[in-house]
Amino acid sequence: MTPQTRTLIWLELCNIFGLNVLRHSKTKADRKKLVFLFVSYSIVLLVLLGYMIGVSYTFIMFELADIIPTFLILIASLCIFFLGTLKAGSILFRKDSYEILCSLPITQAAIVISRLLRMYVEGIWITLAVLLPGFAVYAWFQHPSASFYLLGILSIIFVPCIPIISSILIGTLVTGIASRMKHKSLVSALLSLLAVLALLFALPQFSAQLVSIDGNMNQDALKALASFAAEWLKQIYPPATFMGTAIIEGNFLLFLILAGISLSLFAAATALITTCFHSICQKLHGTLARHNYHMEQLKETSILSALCKREFKRYFSSSIYVINTIIGPVMGVLFSGSLLFVDTELIATFLPASSDISDIAPFLLASIFCIMTSACVSISMEGKNFWIIKSLPLTTKNILDAKLLMNLLLILPFYLITQILLTLALKPGLLSLFWQLIIPIIILLFSCTYGIAINLHFPVLNWENETGVVKQSTSAILGGLGAFFFSILCTACILLIPEPYTNLAKLGLCILILGITAWLYQHNNKIDLKQL
Repeated sequence: MTPQTRTLIWLELCNIFGLNVLRHSKTKADRKKLVFLFVSYSIVLLVLLGYMIGVSYTFIMFELADIIPTFLILIASLCIFFLGTLKAGSILFRKDSYEILCSLPITQAAIVISRLLRMYVEGIWITLAVLLPGFAVYAWFQHPSASFYLLGILSIIFVPCIPIISSILIGTLVTGIASRMKHKSLVSALLSLLAVLALLFALPQFSAQLVSIDGNMNQDALKALASFAAEWLKQIYPPATFMGTAIIEGNFLLFLILAGISLSLFAAATALITTCFHSICQKLHGTLARHNYHMEQLKETSILSALCKREFKRYFSSSIYVINTIIGPVMGVLFSGSLLFVDTELIATFLPASSDISDIAPFLLASIFCIMTSACVSISMEGKNFWIIKSLPLTTKNILDAKLLMNLLLILPFYLITQILLTLALKPGLLSLFWQLIIPIIILLFSCTYGIAINLHFPVLNWENETGVVKQSTSAILGGLGAFFFSILCTACILLIPEPYTNLAKLGLCILILGITAWLYQHNNKIDLKQL
């Protein structure tokens, strides 16, 4: 390995979690932001660990322990694939670094290897977070042989290889197709979203099979479920099935074959990307200037309208921004639509006797919509050009109102579709319909205002890559998940309250949320943006 490659690898790895800022920054504010970022990552990690432990224990309870390794490898691979698809164009073929490095005596291989290893290390972290807790639960209850531990640890090294290569292929195709079109960022976001949803559509088949199982499961039903689950996993991602089987059975030959195939594909992809790296970057980042601009009639609008249009232009100019903030509303529509094909009475059997699905549906819907709103990173996305908007004769209220309004208008079409589908599925009474309409709106107002408040306290304006702001910043984690967990907490409160007091509890929660939202709104408007 050449010194150039080692240096670039070190720089890429240091920039994953902002370690360079922590090491070299002399300002307490930057260090404080990084500390909060690490705390946020720790919280997300704990939630993920708890989820994987719970899922693994559930499989053991249903006597499906042998499926655990395959399932865990599938989940880790899908996570790596989803994140890699969204980040491939912005990390592997990012424009800013390419323009700088091209002027230096650095080989293409050094650039490609360093960036691929960065994606690989990120994949290793995801694999560790998913596999280790599940394997620990399996080992605790099943007491496997020594080969399980050896192959399980080795699998962590090879699991990310194929998903990373697949995500690079899809991500590059999406970025390449979009770069040739007029609205390249919007097209890239739509293509990425379609790729994600295409894989998600495979999940309802498995979920429907689970729901159709009778509550009093006998041995035959368990065997049928195990057979179906194994076949389903094999259809989704065959390598996960083969590797999971090798780990369970201690089949070293099968494991070595899979490891060899994974490494060979990774090496071949690295060689291919290295060979075509320069031409790919030129085609992705090349632009065509047309001198056909004609002055049209100028129109005068209000300050709020002009700023709101500016927010929409900024939003749709970034595919990473769009795809990460639109997934919540899209999932909300899918959630409501799925209720049309599910027996709601069967779902009600899993709820407390005093609760009804129409009581918790508004809170669940709001929690889905609140996942990563655009407001929670809207300040940071201004970047180094924020000085322009700050230099205009505008108040903080003018700027923040536009960001708030843009977020609400963006969600509005999805909200209307969701409400129509939810009404058709649940057929609520007049009072239930009122709560169904009003509760998500109130929580969404809180979510957007809360997201702006978080971003005002943890802005990142000196970024070089939008991915770091949208995916890895403190605002993205705290602002994107804070309102989600708050909605889940409200759902739990409604489930615990006796039926005669449910409507009173909803009224109390709405008043409380509106009060908190009003306080946050006033607090945000008092902040001097010129000090950011």
